[in-house]
Amino acid sequence: MYTRKDLVEIIKPWAIKNPIILAAWEGGSAATKRMDEYSDLDLSLIVKDEDVETVFSDLETFLKKQFTITNKYRVPEPAWHGLSQCFYEIDQVEPFIYLDIAVIKESQPNKLMEKDRHGVASIWFDKNQIYNPSPTPTQEIFELGQKLYLSVIPTDFLIITEVEKGIARGHFIDVFPTYLSFVSRHLGVMLNLKHRPERADFGLRYARLDFGDSDTDLIEKSFKVSTIQELKEQFMLIKSRYYTLKEELKTIYH
Repeated sequence: MYTRKDLVEIIKPWAIKNPIILAAWEGGSAATKRMDEYSDLDLSLIVKDEDVETVFSDLETFLKKQFTITNKYRVPEPAWHGLSQCFYEIDQVEPFIYLDIAVIKESQPNKLMEKDRHGVASIWFDKNQIYNPSPTPTQEIFELGQKLYLSVIPTDFLIITEVEKGIARGHFIDVFPTYLSFVSRHLGVMLNLKHRPERADFGLRYARLDFGDSDTDLIEKSFKVSTIQELKEQFMLIKSRYYTLKEELKTIYH
């Protein structure tokens, strides 16, 4: 079975030899230093604008000579990030490993390179000195944070009421999805703005590495409730933390 390292050794020579690929780098866990044996291969390929489909075609032809593509998902375009992205599941690899391939037009202004958001990529090659890991401008961080803050506070009273109504009714299976939504969306946004505003839109990914012990423990316990009484007790803590953060961050974003 091929490991992630094996895949790099197989695919990298293909990328280097392909004349229409201007740059190639590994992002994801390779860039954030969070790689383990389960990490996928997150690869960005920079090309001239007119060469996107050609590179995808070339890549698939190459992969089919080495593996069987068992599943494939091409992200519909225009995608939220402006890139062309396709996920490949292939055979003969260790469990949980897949290919996350982004083919990026040279003219695309946002290539997901900011080191404060995406880490520092592992560069395979860069013919035109394209890669630039400069951090996100302070004003952009503020504008993102303000947008997210103002997106959650108008509805907080509604979702809190619905959770408390569900608790009063005593039906765990009915209230749990709404409760979970409040944890991940409302509280999650506030915690991101508190601990990592440059990645405020990342949801709860990597929260355990960024939030600190107290808030990480709060989130983990929130996911472990299994009875209506446990949910009620945990929601009191969640709501209290949310209101504290809401007031603290109001001076910044409101």
